[in-house]
Amino acid sequence: MRHIFRIGLGALALGMVTIALPAQAQYPEKPIEIILPWPPGTETDVGTRVLAQAMSKQLNVPVQVINKPGAAAVVGATEVSKARPDGYTLGSLNIGPLVSQVIAGNAPYTMADFEVIGLYDTQPYLLLAKGDAPYKNMAELAAHVKSGKAVSIGNFGPATVPTLSINRMAAKDGWTFKSVTFPQTNFNQISAGDVDMVIVAYPVVAGQIKSGQARGLVAMTPNRMSVLPDLTTAREQGFGFDVNIWSGMFAPKGTPAAVLTRVGAALEKALADPAVKEFSGKSSIIYSYLDPAKTRAQIKADEDGLRPVMDQLGLIKKK
Repeated sequence: MRHIFRIGLGALALGMVTIALPAQAQYPEKPIEIILPWPPGTETDVGTRVLAQAMSKQLNVPVQVINKPGAAAVVGATEVSKARPDGYTLGSLNIGPLVSQVIAGNAPYTMADFEVIGLYDTQPYLLLAKGDAPYKNMAELAAHVKSGKAVSIGNFGPATVPTLSINRMAAKDGWTFKSVTFPQTNFNQISAGDVDMVIVAYPVVAGQIKSGQARGLVAMTPNRMSVLPDLTTAREQGFGFDVNIWSGMFAPKGTPAAVLTRVGAALEKALADPAVKEFSGKSSIIYSYLDPAKTRAQIKADEDGLRPVMDQLGLIKKK
């Protein structure tokens, strides 16, 4: 009887495996939702929807973008972290809610609450000055300030990652600047004399750069922008690190590995879709897939680089 019972258990276990494998292999069987923690109508929203349509072609089910803005993207990221880990709720999240907000103590989650699918885009930010400014790069800007001339930089807020990245460069070179916050930045704030420079996305100031009214001092991207091939990056200017204002695809902790692999493959192929490439050309957003291992390394580098700057600026909540 004992021998028969053992055989029966073995057969039952084999049956369970046989049942489980086809179910997992059939993913996805219904529409997938991508939570985007930003409002509708923004360039990020439009780009995510274009990408979702391309992913839908790869996964053969509708892929829908659901906007969940609030609390500097923490609301949407929180919902992703608490979603059922079955692959039908994903998150398009960026460096803000996943790195700086966690460091600041503003998020009820950590990276341990997410599974990594991969990074997929870099926003085309740069530090912009007037075309006739007495500095053409970050070294010349540092020398200008150290000679006794104060400067101001318009930005989206002192705790935003682009501003923190400029603070990181300034700290390394031993200078400071006055931070001025605007809802949106553009060249008019420089031409009106409100600030000396702005942190801005390339498409917003493409016309002024082409006309010579303005020039970039540093590309806030890991590689040079194809639209500004002569504008060097932070690493090229000797800072020893890359600036990458990235977005990536993430899933709730516990999502099956096979599902993550399936979505990752669909994401990577979707980046080659003609519609995605067309949007990249219009927006100058840089699309490139970074696998989970490289994504984790990027996030760790960002955490290590931003934490000291945020601590120095008093942006980390004391426990």
